[in-house]
Amino acid sequence: MNEWIVLAMLLVAAWSDLRRRKIPNMCTVPMMVTGLGYQCLNGMGWLALTGLTCGFLLTVVPVLIKGMGMGDQKLLMAVGAWSSWSDIYLLFLMAILLCLVAAVLLPSTWTLLYTNLRAILVGWTAHRQLWLPMAGRSALSFPFAVWLLAAYLLQPIWYVVETGI
Repeated sequence: MNEWIVLAMLLVAAWSDLRRRKIPNMCTVPMMVTGLGYQCLNGMGWLALTGLTCGFLLTVVPVLIKGMGMGDQKLLMAVGAWSSWSDIYLLFLMAILLCLVAAVLLPSTWTLLYTNLRAILVGWTAHRQLWLPMAGRSALSFPFAVWLLAAYLLQPIWYVVETGI
């Protein structure tokens, strides 16, 4: 049952992130609270709390340097509330890897990436241009919820490959 709830939440968040580049609190905060509550009722409160905390800790630096939005952070925390720290850690790494692969495979991002990287040499102002551009003007501006959803859907395949089952 947990898997379907998390999948539904990720679908809503990915749709919103794709369309508006924003993940609403009305999606993430209730999912955090209900996830913690559900897990506590099933005697798994500790796992839910570690998953939520891991989601926060993995994203705190990217959020502070403006490389990731707080909606992405809250989304990962909400998924963590419904799972565990080990699941969140793997999902985060897979989603980041998918973002990097997309940056390499999408030629439309190469010119923007080159422009942004060249601007880094200018100094702090360039840093702000790289991490705080208008949506669509940065090669590094990806809807993270979409890649988190993709990682979530690929997780069973990863498990089969890893365990050989």
